Amino acid sequence: MFSFFRKKKCIEMDVDRLNKMLVAVLEKLPSEYSIYLKQIKEGILQDIFPVTGYSDHYIGVSYQREVIKKYEKKGEKDYSITGVNIFNEKMSKDVQLEIFFSYGVIAGVSSDDELILSDLDLNKINIEFIKVKEKPLDGTVKRELLSFGIQSVNESEVFEVKVGDRRMLHLRDLSDGDFLAIEDGDFYLISISLKGVLKISSAHYETIKMNLFDLTEDDIYSFIQE
Repeated sequence: MFSFFRKKKCIEMDVDRLNKMLVAVLEKLPSEYSIYLKQIKEGILQDIFPVTGYSDHYIGVSYQREVIKKYEKKGEKDYSITGVNIFNEKMSKDVQLEIFFSYGVIAGVSSDDELILSDLDLNKINIEFIKVKEKPLDGTVKRELLSFGIQSVNESEVFEVKVGDRRMLHLRDLSDGDFLAIEDGDFYLISISLKGVLKISSAHYETIKMNLFDLTEDDIYSFIQE
């Protein structure tokens, strides 16, 4: 389980609001995440608090003992879902969340800005570009990348990405939240700002496979298929 350390920081602590936010997000995710929705509705979260170790804006959780005993699985992988955007009314912009899971239960939430739960508009949640991060990179994914001809990767940057109903593998981060991904051997540039999935011309596939980390971002953007 993640180790949580209390952190002195001005942040709103309200487990009821966190529950409502998590329910609103989980109801939009695929059915495979419904188990976490069930946990929340059964009252698994007892308290929340700011923590250090993952980001400047991380909320850790404590649990209701009787509920967590039903759901905790010691052999379950740790992973997180990132790319969940919720509109912050006070700041008039989206806040991006990362939700952490450990041992089969929700382990915490972090954001790219201070997370004031009462400022979030739960009717304006966007999960179009969520990423599912699992570490370490397992053998199945490594074999898949090798089958596509990719010999070298940065393992910390490779994880599953769900774009709409599609499953892709995230390969490399770019600027402004954009990233390079692969699906069934085809390369795509996922543009967060444009909210688009931009296919890369197949004429550049070999160049990408051989020079994944040597290419500049301008090179990669120039590969977008007209």
